[in-house]
Amino acid sequence: MIKNRLAQIIFQVIYCTLSIFGILGSFGYFNASYNQDWFLYYTNLSNYICMGFMFVSLIVTIKKARQNESGAVNVAPAFNFFCVIMILVTCIVYNVLLAKEYSVAHYFLTIQNLLLHLILPIMFIVHWAVFCEHGKLRWFDPFLCLVMPLIYVVIILVRSLFVKSGLVYPYFFLNVDNLGWGGVIAYVAVLLVVFVMIGYIFYAFDHWKILRQKWRKQK
Repeated sequence: MIKNRLAQIIFQVIYCTLSIFGILGSFGYFNASYNQDWFLYYTNLSNYICMGFMFVSLIVTIKKARQNESGAVNVAPAFNFFCVIMILVTCIVYNVLLAKEYSVAHYFLTIQNLLLHLILPIMFIVHWAVFCEHGKLRWFDPFLCLVMPLIYVVIILVRSLFVKSGLVYPYFFLNVDNLGWGGVIAYVAVLLVVFVMIGYIFYAFDHWKILRQKWRKQK
């Protein structure tokens, strides 16, 4: 874990700078058009939340640096963990299920695509792993990580009952018209199980020192 405030600030500034380009891209700025459906995409919403958290972390880190306080980043550790899993959902779902719909050139040459689906998610996860305080998570936090994605799914599906034109379903696995309710529920259920499992892998990483100490005591 890196407790040097200067290193933390440099990393956070780079992330925040890139996130500004990501936000502009999500609104359609780099395509010279306005994306009126920006608020429907989980990619955008999850990145916005992570960006907001990182800006707050940067402010707190600068404040502690000015007070000559060293140490790990400890801003809202539980919420930070929720954001990690939330942005991991964005990264994996897009790159595994959705990226195949686009060309390689589109993936790597579209600024917002590369930033929001790969670079910023990886940077946020690295920030948590390398700079943030660990050992504070509760055993049930990986389940709580599902709250925000579930709220998003519910909002999209409820909205689809009333909106029948324009962009109704931002992702194919939420398309009730094509998959039926059973198909959508099956996709969502599988994704939830997968991400609970991933959540506990991250939980184990977070508690590695504690788990190692318990293991040594048992031996």
